[in-house]
Amino acid sequence: MGAKASKNKIESSQSVDSVQSHHTSAPTVIVDGRSYHNVETSSYFLPRDEEEQDRLNSQHFSIKALYGGNILSRVEQTLPQDAYILDVGCGSGSWVMDMAIDFPNSRVIGLDMMDMFPTMIRPENVIFELVNVLDGIPYPDNTFDFVHMRLMLSAFRKQEWPLVITEIYRVLKPGGIVQLFESDFTDKSKSPLVGSFISELINLMQEREQDPWIAAQLGDLLRQQSFENIELDLRKIDYGEASNPISKEMLWNWKIVFLALKPYINLHFNASSQEYDDMVKQFSKECHKYGWVVKTLAYFAQKPLRPAQ
Repeated sequence: MGAKASKNKIESSQSVDSVQSHHTSAPTVIVDGRSYHNVETSSYFLPRDEEEQDRLNSQHFSIKALYGGNILSRVEQTLPQDAYILDVGCGSGSWVMDMAIDFPNSRVIGLDMMDMFPTMIRPENVIFELVNVLDGIPYPDNTFDFVHMRLMLSAFRKQEWPLVITEIYRVLKPGGIVQLFESDFTDKSKSPLVGSFISELINLMQEREQDPWIAAQLGDLLRQQSFENIELDLRKIDYGEASNPISKEMLWNWKIVFLALKPYINLHFNASSQEYDDMVKQFSKECHKYGWVVKTLAYFAQKPLRPAQ
């Protein structure tokens, strides 16, 4: 499977520097006092408010601590100091801002369909774009040295993943690097309550045509798109380790996620609002008690220096 140019891409005469930041607010709907994404073409279901920004920032620094940095060691060995870097689905922009500081001679660009990223205070080598990647990545072929994408399993339908991987391949320079990071939360728990929450989340994703098990399939998707030198760094977060600060912080993340998903998941639990909140608190306690484990999978791959024959 070779790369195909997107019908939606900007013409190749446009440079990275010519694409300007957008500040137009994205479509939003208010549910139970919280703001949610309201993009008709997207299956994403998490909020886009300040509370969600706080969660995304917490998640960023937890993952950074888990992997000992923003990039895998293989990326660090390969990435030039003056790289063009793209973050697909940048969320609150924490990874972009960190990378801009770590690589001050690089240009770092963050794309997201929702404007939760900084609009005023940011390094000079940062650009944020209000873009739905499902409409195509708005940059020419062979633009970027490095493309990063993280925790998008609740953003794409199963059939959309190959399209996104194709776009990433297209905009990477020959020899360019991609780093994909996803989680697999589907391991069974000994706690019936934890199992119920995870089952309802899986059901919600499947109702939206998403694939909760996509993380383990990304290596095959990268190979099908002709990426090479594919490497996997698999780690685990054990929520039974109450003294582990990463486990503690990421469990707080899960608590906030399930509170945010109340309008969807409580349709099946059929509890009162307070009863549901109490169930989420108990969920956190039982993750500690029964030692729920979530896998994290980080992939490194490169676009070939020469096109596949």
